[in-house]
Amino acid sequence: METFFRKYFWTAHLVFIFLVALIAAKTVNLFFESVILPLPKEDGARSAVRRASADPIARLDLEKIAKLTGLPLPKEPDVQEPDQPSLDPNAPPTKSGLRVKLLGTLASVIAKWSIAEILDLGSQRAQTYGVGDKILGAEILEIQRDRVIVLNNNRREYISNELEGAVAAYTPPEPKRFGTSPEPNSGLGTGIKALSDSEYEVPRGEIEKTLSNLNEVAMQARIVPAFKDGKAEGFKLFSIRPDSLYSKIGIQNGDVIKRINGNDINSPEKALEIYSKLRDASRIDIDIERNGTSLRKTYNVR
Repeated sequence: METFFRKYFWTAHLVFIFLVALIAAKTVNLFFESVILPLPKEDGARSAVRRASADPIARLDLEKIAKLTGLPLPKEPDVQEPDQPSLDPNAPPTKSGLRVKLLGTLASVIAKWSIAEILDLGSQRAQTYGVGDKILGAEILEIQRDRVIVLNNNRREYISNELEGAVAAYTPPEPKRFGTSPEPNSGLGTGIKALSDSEYEVPRGEIEKTLSNLNEVAMQARIVPAFKDGKAEGFKLFSIRPDSLYSKIGIQNGDVIKRINGNDINSPEKALEIYSKLRDASRIDIDIERNGTSLRKTYNVR
């Protein structure tokens, strides 16, 4: 037995060294494991939630899937804007629903010189408008003798002196024939008195009546812009009816009205400005040109 241990002592010594090394390795491994590993989680549920929130969300590559399957890519739905009604320039205008009333117009062959007196039924206030102006959100497109064409909510409408009985479309009046009786006169200017060839006395009621019947005033003569050397210098009147207001205030065919109360009438803005002041004026001076001669007519408002 002693001989056996002597013979194989080195083997037992080797096994002892191996065991010592193994124990030392286990000890070092436990030490580093406690240092390297993170702290223990509170519970499994929270750990799963945090891990799920930390992991990135997987996204499908639609292009790759389409190539693999041979299917087309899905199309995104088109977002269509609501259709806006298109404006038909040839469509007849319809009766406007705006709470306004046309008091009268002065229509000119040049659109920008035309003016209209329109009453706002809500505020009971009358104002003068020209082409391009807006009334209650509607843009004035055209001023005619007996109506005003406006663009309201992308639709052509017309304003007239009628408050009821809207019609679908406007029917122009039949042309006058020769030999027919003249239209009845409403009595405009009957209270005007001529004190001399250049001075007149006008009751204030005549001013109010005239401004409220501009449509009839416009029918009593033809009024067109007068130009000299390419520049507007006033309004020229012709085809004046004998019983018209113009005849009663001393205006004759061919007269050119150049200034009113010292203000030149050479632009639509000037005409509108002067027209709006006539209602409250106590004296009206009109400078005219007749056959190349300058004249002045004075009207004292009583």
